[in-house]
Amino acid sequence: MAATSEFTDKIDHWADTHNLFIADILRFVFGIFLIWKGYQFGQKPEMIPVVMGRFDFLGIFLIVYIVIVQIAAGVVIMCGLITRTAILCVLPVLLGAVIYSPRATELPQATGEGWAVICLLLSLAFLVYGSGSFSCDAYYRRHPLREYKG
Repeated sequence: MAATSEFTDKIDHWADTHNLFIADILRFVFGIFLIWKGYQFGQKPEMIPVVMGRFDFLGIFLIVYIVIVQIAAGVVIMCGLITRTAILCVLPVLLGAVIYSPRATELPQATGEGWAVICLLLSLAFLVYGSGSFSCDAYYRRHPLREYKG
């Protein structure tokens, strides 16, 4: 477990020293896209291929899980706060989108089903890369909270 922590620390240090601004913009846009897709699924739950008209307990649970996880993870990823944890939470949703969507592996279309593979690849990239240098995580690393001595 310590080796994983050292590995992520090295990647965080590399990301902070290289300042890939395009990666931060991509992370921000990815977060907005997740929020938008979560809202879209909340408005039209029949778009979720796993549910397909099933509105039993499992179907409603999946709808609520997908909507809440995508919106919450989108906000957190957009801000760059605990990005890796947010991506670990949204990863099952994206894997399910790739597995259960019949057109997930095609080029992106207006329906949005083709974006599942792109989002999965982006999430895996940010799982390794982390938040980047223009994020809340980087800000809190540079400016640690001071202890209150009142």
